[in-house]
Amino acid sequence: MSQETPSPNAEELLRLFCEHTSEHALVLLDTTGKIVGWLPGAQNMFGYLPHEILGQPVSKLFTPENVEAGMVEYEQEVARTDAEAEDDRWMLRKDGGRFWATGVLTPIRNGGGELVGFGKIMRDRTDIRAQMQSLSKQIDSLKTAEERKNRFISTLSHELRNPLSALSLAQGLLQYAGKDEQAMNQALGTIERELGTMRRMVDDLIDVTRVSAGKVQLELKCQDLRPVVESAVEVCQPKIDMRSHDLHVILSSSPLEVNIDADRMRQVFTNLIQNASNYTKNGGTIWVKASVEAGEAVVKVEDNGVGISPDSLPHIFDLFTQAEFAGDRKERGLGIGLSVVKDLTQMHGGSVQVRSDGLGKGSEFTVRLPLAHRNEQPQNAL
Repeated sequence: MSQETPSPNAEELLRLFCEHTSEHALVLLDTTGKIVGWLPGAQNMFGYLPHEILGQPVSKLFTPENVEAGMVEYEQEVARTDAEAEDDRWMLRKDGGRFWATGVLTPIRNGGGELVGFGKIMRDRTDIRAQMQSLSKQIDSLKTAEERKNRFISTLSHELRNPLSALSLAQGLLQYAGKDEQAMNQALGTIERELGTMRRMVDDLIDVTRVSAGKVQLELKCQDLRPVVESAVEVCQPKIDMRSHDLHVILSSSPLEVNIDADRMRQVFTNLIQNASNYTKNGGTIWVKASVEAGEAVVKVEDNGVGISPDSLPHIFDLFTQAEFAGDRKERGLGIGLSVVKDLTQMHGGSVQVRSDGLGKGSEFTVRLPLAHRNEQPQNAL
């Protein structure tokens, strides 16, 4: 006949509880909030040995800001008047490190219902806190992306409406021009200009889609960068002349040999020069410079235009972003040109930066590309 296993006493039950709840900390307090019970789980969680913490106020485990905010007293007062006080907050380890704890403070009463102390059970949930913060950041990022997309759609509608209105007027002018050659030429000029505007918008949309999908293939060739910069200037020259900008092109007297896709880098510089023209008042000044710095070919496009606010600088290359510029320019574009500039430059192993001292103080965009070694064989890249 088998013997019954004797029932463990309270101390044995407490020991077994602690062994099987290593993720939890159990701390016993007297009615004044001093620590009178320090079990193994608490030692593992906070790092204090029993002789270091027994008799100390429980506030030693709280962060200074929570102590200052009176959370220690508040928690005990809630437990006194209610069944328990639940809390989720940062706690302080012996080494000064912090962890996010979820816990509950429960009042302990004797047989007569008199309060004799508190029991505080905590669990380290720093992992959950980190996941929550990560999810919160992802939600904020999605909200920001949604807002940018909505702004982009609104901007696209506006940007398309302008050339469509001009084309409609040109169509009416052609209908009534008859044999008036001057009126016909004016209407045809308007059509050509506005179709060019719409074509550039469509090209930008196609480019940003292809770059994002990794479908742009570079035809790399070792060549001098200076003619590429000059050809970009030529593309932008009519607009610069129309707005009476004072353009200064300063190029290195020596070749700038780089491995590039000339058409794509021309697109980069054209975007930057057109951007400078868009945001520089009539009669303003634009500088285009190309030189060598620290083993890199460096092209700078600078203007004395409306500048960029400090808040906009970190996001200026983000897709669908339009900076808050001074003034109310009509040629802001779709907010994707600079994103294409960044992506195409990085595909060439280069980088692009922006600098502005603030609104009304102009801006400077700098493209850096690694110089080619003479024996280096360029490889086409996706």
